[in-house]
Amino acid sequence: MSKFELSDVISIFHKGSESLTQFFSEQERSDNDMLLAFDEIDKFLSNAEILVSDESNREIFNERANELILLIDRLMTFSSQIKHQESFSYFEEFLFLFSLWFAQSGGTIIKLIPIVNLIAALSNRMRDPQLLIQLLENIEIIIHAIEQSIQEDMEDRDPRRPWRVLLLNYAITATRTHEPALMDKTFQFLIQNLPDDLKQFFTEGMSQMVALDYPDEVKVVMEKYYLQYGTQEVKKN
Repeated sequence: MSKFELSDVISIFHKGSESLTQFFSEQERSDNDMLLAFDEIDKFLSNAEILVSDESNREIFNERANELILLIDRLMTFSSQIKHQESFSYFEEFLFLFSLWFAQSGGTIIKLIPIVNLIAALSNRMRDPQLLIQLLENIEIIIHAIEQSIQEDMEDRDPRRPWRVLLLNYAITATRTHEPALMDKTFQFLIQNLPDDLKQFFTEGMSQMVALDYPDEVKVVMEKYYLQYGTQEVKKN
């Protein structure tokens, strides 16, 4: 999923815009906000490689790419509101691919909420362990592209904050791969970054092991962390 070119991202966007445009054409309707959004996205994508290649444009590149994340999210919301599932699916894929391309191009992600919500939805829908492993790898790409100040903000206790939700979904996705090594890796990351959430996470994780009848090797890993972090208050440094 992470091996693609900018042309793939552009192709998915055009499929979504054409699908939504056709829908409005068939109903003999138009929407100026939608057309303006398409125009803004087209302008950015047509100049994206130039912006990426010129280090002096890095700040502009980051600013405009983060604005684009919000714009794509609005198109998804619009498609959902008018119940046009085809364009919604295209824009959903576009948001994910664009976010990965942005991250892999050295961009810094600031607008997390649309990406975090999408990752949660994708993780909940997937059942194939190989697809979940692939998703996990892509989540890591996005994590490493997030603004450092957001990652380091250990004082924010809002349970809805995107950084927290992202890391919890990162760990949940790893658990659902049924791969002990991936669970260990993500749990260690959770321990370093969300110390206040460990007791709740591993307690709920143990309850899920029984309720959903996870394989024994998965239960062993979860129990190890539960006994260490879920049964007592975490000692902070």
